[in-house]
Amino acid sequence: MSASPLYPPDFRTALISPPTRKRRKNPRTVTMPDHVGPHVKLVFAEMARQRVTYDSLEERSGVRRATTKAWRRKNRPGLESLEAALATLGFGFVPVPALEALPPELAGELTALALKLRMNIPQTWAAMIDIGVEQKLLRLRADDRAAVLAEHDARGLHHHNDNTTSQRTNEVATSAT
Repeated sequence: MSASPLYPPDFRTALISPPTRKRRKNPRTVTMPDHVGPHVKLVFAEMARQRVTYDSLEERSGVRRATTKAWRRKNRPGLESLEAALATLGFGFVPVPALEALPPELAGELTALALKLRMNIPQTWAAMIDIGVEQKLLRLRADDRAAVLAEHDARGLHHHNDNTTSQRTNEVATSAT
């Protein structure tokens, strides 16, 4: 007695071969350069992590694709283009002094604040800078309001009970004659 086949003759039992297209060993969109500074490494690491391509970085930051690619081997980035690329990736570029460079009392207070906020020193500096900028903007707005109010008061002083005829009255009188 012959054994009956487990599958019909037109049923495919072999595994489907993978497509002939060559798959990349590294599926990231950007590879990490070896001999660059830490800021440039951060840009390329974040581009890889966020899967940002050179073209999309160019569209969003305004830094040319060729410029970004040249950072890998040829050129060092300028501050403006580095800030633009980092901002596009969600990072700010904030210089942070070392604790040793600060006066001891300021270093102690900064360390205490960082511990209280549960942040590291660069994050604490960034938070302090953000607060300072917000305060300055609020002060500017208050100064602008005060200037507008002072200008309004100065204009109003000339027309309230000063016993002089207004310019409009003089214009009507001149046109009637």
